[in-house]
Amino acid sequence: MKAKIAFVLAVMAIAVAGIVWLCIAKPWSRPVGQGDASQPEVQQVEKRTAKREKPPRRSAVKRGSSAQSRAADAMADADDEDDTRTPEEKKLQEAIEDALDKEDLATIRSLAAQALPVSNAEVRQAMVDALGWFGVKALPELTPFLADPDEDVRDSAMNEWAMAVSEIEDDAEKLGIVELAMNVLNDEDPLEDISNEYIGVDEKLAVESLLRVIEAGGSRNGIEKAKETYEFVTGETFTDRAAAEKWIAEEYEPPEKEQAGTTL
Repeated sequence: MKAKIAFVLAVMAIAVAGIVWLCIAKPWSRPVGQGDASQPEVQQVEKRTAKREKPPRRSAVKRGSSAQSRAADAMADADDEDDTRTPEEKKLQEAIEDALDKEDLATIRSLAAQALPVSNAEVRQAMVDALGWFGVKALPELTPFLADPDEDVRDSAMNEWAMAVSEIEDDAEKLGIVELAMNVLNDEDPLEDISNEYIGVDEKLAVESLLRVIEAGGSRNGIEKAKETYEFVTGETFTDRAAAEKWIAEEYEPPEKEQAGTTL
């Protein structure tokens, strides 16, 4: 009897030892999860967080420039309850947006004259953004908006104008645009900034351009700034055209032409 009991105990001891060995030597063989209450809590948390949220869908349409984006935003904002545009103004702004999407400069130019006197600043801002997108090509139409009655529209127009003018390399072409700005502006700060375009260019071209500004009869401050700039360029107080032409004849020195390089 004692032998049987000893045999049973030996078998049980061997079985327990085998189970312990399996648990220690091969932990990876156990299934993970599936409602196993013995699974460590850390593994359960990792399993729950393994699946990430899908990133938000980006817009399928990428606009060509910040000006186009601002114009589109203006159109969207105009649809809210505070929209004060008249039906005619809505139609005009829609036409501006449509022409901008089509990159139709000819239509934008024709719409600029219509937008300039519109009472709603939002429509005029959309026009400035559209003109700014075309850069140098739309500078003549953009320039009148430098004197817009709305400060935000004026600032936007000045930023677009300055960026476009900086791209012009020909002095005569640049000063032609500067003249337009000097004639429409009356605020001293932007006039000061714009008059700096006369510094560093051909002096004869500068004097002739300033004469045209003075004689065009534009804004009072624009004329005064032109006279002040004339004095800076020539070193003489402005009196009349005859004196200016005399200065050109006697004092102007054409810039030296670059000598062609010689080869050895």
